[in-house]
Amino acid sequence: MAMIFVTNKNDFEHQDRFAGIDYYWGPGEKNAVPEEAATHMFGYNRADKSENLVRLGWNWDTAAGVERLRKFVFTNASLVEEAEPKNAKAA
Repeated sequence: MAMIFVTNKNDFEHQDRFAGIDYYWGPGEKNAVPEEAATHMFGYNRADKSENLVRLGWNWDTAAGVERLRKFVFTNASLVEEAEPKNAKAA
């Protein structure tokens, strides 16, 4: 499952849910989420974000809603394997 980081560049808190998992972003906060979650919540990689605007209730003023979505910034995430987990106990 591909992961990406989503950063909230808005001046408001945002909470959303995908696949039974709650996600929260304060202003300026970054979270790693599956790409599918970013598509569901923010329209990541979708040209038409109408479905997202309606789901979020931001379709009452489309220009303002699009601007809100634009302020969620997406960056690549990568998984890095550690030699041994930090809290691992010897077997």
